[in-house]
Amino acid sequence: MPRDGQRNQHLRQRVAQLAAQLMMEHGINDHAQAKRKAARQLGLPAGTGLPSNEEVDSELRLYASLYETDLLDNELEVRQRQALEVMETLAAFQPRLVGGLAQGIAARHGDIELEVYADSSKEFEQFLLNADIEFKSEERRGGSFFNLFSHPADVQIRVLPVQSMQSASRNLPESRRRLTADQLRHQMSAQIVGREAEDDEAAMDVTAYPDSDASATGRGRT
Repeated sequence: MPRDGQRNQHLRQRVAQLAAQLMMEHGINDHAQAKRKAARQLGLPAGTGLPSNEEVDSELRLYASLYETDLLDNELEVRQRQALEVMETLAAFQPRLVGGLAQGIAARHGDIELEVYADSSKEFEQFLLNADIEFKSEERRGGSFFNLFSHPADVQIRVLPVQSMQSASRNLPESRRRLTADQLRHQMSAQIVGREAEDDEAAMDVTAYPDSDASATGRGRT
């Protein structure tokens, strides 16, 4: 690879790494915002080629595995349970879990991201009002967005037209995974099985390699 190409690839990786860190530590949900902020912090000029969302998500998974082990084991489950409760409440609007949480990543201070389907944003807004759910709404590029004030995390919801439901699920990369409530339940069950398997493996390791001092003491008694 030419030297300029290597340098550009290195810069893309640095931006992706910093963007992932910003998303994990500061709860930034928007990839584009995180990448722009990372580029500014690195002092890169405007027009610098930025990494793809998939590159940032790859760094997100790496960051989480290296620095957020406790968060993955505890906070992830808490956020997923909260997301599932909200999705069950919004079942009439065919909710889909998106963003990092759909990939099994819980960013510190991050919001839960959902997409719902309605004939109009007014229909969804009326549902929230009737259910006495506190929210803030805004129109921006990409559609109508609602922020539900909740605990432990707020819930960001994008309202999409019903007719776009099928096309929205086709040929999506891993970084744009969208989960139904049933798929989220399956993911949570798989995580529990995985953790139990890891615990069993750790217990077997302890049995196979007992404490050396204890072993020496035992040998001394015979």
